[in-house]
Amino acid sequence: MQEATRVPGTVPGPRGMAIDLTPLLNDWAHDPSDEGKNVRCIRGADGRLKIQVRVRCGIFQWEFEGRPDGATPHGFPSVLDFYRAHLKSQERRSGSRSLRLGKAEIEEISEEITDYYQRRILFFRLGEYARAREDADHNVGLMDLIRDHAADPEVVAQHEKWRGFALMDRARADALALCQSGHYAQAVQRVDQGIAEIEDWFRRQERADVIPVSQELAALRELKLQLRETYNVPLSRKELIEGLREEQAKAIADEDYERAARLRDEIAQFERDEGQRTT
Repeated sequence: MQEATRVPGTVPGPRGMAIDLTPLLNDWAHDPSDEGKNVRCIRGADGRLKIQVRVRCGIFQWEFEGRPDGATPHGFPSVLDFYRAHLKSQERRSGSRSLRLGKAEIEEISEEITDYYQRRILFFRLGEYARAREDADHNVGLMDLIRDHAADPEVVAQHEKWRGFALMDRARADALALCQSGHYAQAVQRVDQGIAEIEDWFRRQERADVIPVSQELAALRELKLQLRETYNVPLSRKELIEGLREEQAKAIADEDYERAARLRDEIAQFERDEGQRTT
C-alpha cells in the first residue's frame, strides 16, 4: 500500500491525536458584532485555567495565572521576578542595587510588558478586574525597572510614555472591582485617586501641558461620570465646593457681583461645616 504523500513543511500530529483546528473553530464561531463572545476561559489538559480568544482566522491562548505564555524565564515566574531577585541578592552581598540593562535585556522586558498588557485587556473583558489590576501592577514594575536601570535614556522615554496608560488601567480595575462588591462611592473615589496620580506623573515629567488633552485622564473622567449616573453616587463635599467656586468665578467674569457674593457665602458655609466634621 502506497504511503500518503505529505506536503513538505507540514507537521504530523502525535499518534492518535488530530492537530487540525477546524473542528474547534467550527464549534466556536467568531462573532464580529460582540467581542465579549470571542473571549472565554477553559480548563487545559494540564488542569490549569486558560484564556482563549477567537479571532477571525483562529484562536489565541494565554495562561490565566502566572506569566501569560506559561514560560519561566531564567527559572523564575517572570522576568520581573528574576530581576527583583537579582537586585535583592546584590543588595545582600554588597549593599547596592546596581543593574545595567542593555539591548537584549530591554527586548526581553518589552516582550513581557506586551504579553501582560494583552492579557490585561482580556481580564477586563472577562470582568476579572482584580486580575487586570495585578497585570497593570506588573507592567508598572517593569517600567520602574527600565526607568531605574536602562543604559539608554531614549529607551527609558519610550517606555515611560506608556506609564499613564498602566496607571489608568490600574485605577479602572480597582474602581470596577469595587463596583462588583457594591462599593460605588469608593469606586468614584478610586477614580479620583487615579486622576490625581496621573496628573502628578505628568507634572513630574514636566509635561503639565498634556493634562488637558490626556486620553488617559479623559477616559477616567468619563468612567467617573458613568459610575455616578449608573449608581446614583452623589457629589462629595469637595466636588460641591469646587463646583461653587467655578460658578463664583463665572459670576465675577460676568460682573454679577451679587451672585458672586452669595456663592462666596455658600462656599464659606460648606467649609465651616467641613471643619466642624473633622474636629
